[in-house]
Amino acid sequence: MPSPTYQQRVDRNDDRSAMLDKVYRARLRLADLENACAGGEAQIRAAQSRLDSIPAYERGWIVEVIALLALVAVALEWYPARMMSQVFFFASAGELVALTAAFAIGGFLLGLLLGELLRRHRTPQAHAALDWVFLAFAATAVGAFLLVGYELRLAYARASIDAAQSPMEPAVQAAALTTLAFIGIVIAFTSGYYRESVEAMRVRWRLGGLHGRVRRNQKHLELTRAELEAAERAYRLHAESETAAAARAGYTSERYDGDAPGAAGSSGPSANGVSKGAGEI
Repeated sequence: MPSPTYQQRVDRNDDRSAMLDKVYRARLRLADLENACAGGEAQIRAAQSRLDSIPAYERGWIVEVIALLALVAVALEWYPARMMSQVFFFASAGELVALTAAFAIGGFLLGLLLGELLRRHRTPQAHAALDWVFLAFAATAVGAFLLVGYELRLAYARASIDAAQSPMEPAVQAAALTTLAFIGIVIAFTSGYYRESVEAMRVRWRLGGLHGRVRRNQKHLELTRAELEAAERAYRLHAESETAAAARAGYTSERYDGDAPGAAGSSGPSANGVSKGAGEI
C-alpha cells in the first residue's frame, strides 16, 4: 500500500485541527451557558426571596387581572352612561359619544380612586388629617355620581316611554341602570383596594423575566451538549480511522522490508556457486 502523500497528510491535519477547534468552541459555549444558568438560578432565588419578604398587604391582585377587571367595569358602566347622556337632547352625535365615554370612564375612575384612598388606610403607616379629607371627598363624589346618574336616567326613562304601555315604571328602569353602574364602581373600587404594589409588580415581572431567560439558557445548554457530544464522537472516529490507517501502512511497510533480505538470500547461493565454479575452473 503506498504511503499517503504530503497533500493528504496536510488535509488530514486540517481536518483534525477543525474538529479540535469545534470541540474547543463547544466546550467554551457549554461553560458560558452553565455559568449563565447558575447565575440566573441565583438571581431567581434572590428575587423570590425579595418577593416573599414583601408584606401580604403589598402583594394583592396582579396588574393583569386589574386591567381585565377595568374592561369589565367600563363595559358595565357604558350602557347606563349612554342613558345618562341621552338626556342632553341638544348634543350632537359626537358629543353624545363623548359624554357616554366621560360618564363610563369617570365612574370607573371614581371607584378606583376611592379604592386607592382606602388602601392607604390598609397599610401600617401614619395618616394625616388630609388623608381623611380626600377619602371623604372621594366617597361623596361616588355617592353624588350615583345619585345624579339616577336622576338623569329617570328623566330619560320618563321622556322616552309611554307610561300607559310601559312594562315597568321609569323609577325601576333608572334604578336598574344605576345598579349596573354601581356594580362597575364596586369592581373598580375593589380592584384599587386589593391591587398589588408597584414594588411587588416590579419584582414579579423581574422574576418572570429571569425564569424565561433561564429556560432559554437551559434549552441552549442542552443543544450545546448534544453538539459537543457529536463533535467529540466525530473526532474520536476520525482519530480511530487515522490510527487504523497508520497501522495498516506500517504493516505493509514491514512486509516489504522483510521480503527484501529473503530475495537477496535466494540469489546468494547462486552467486556463490557461480564463483565457486569459476574458482574450480
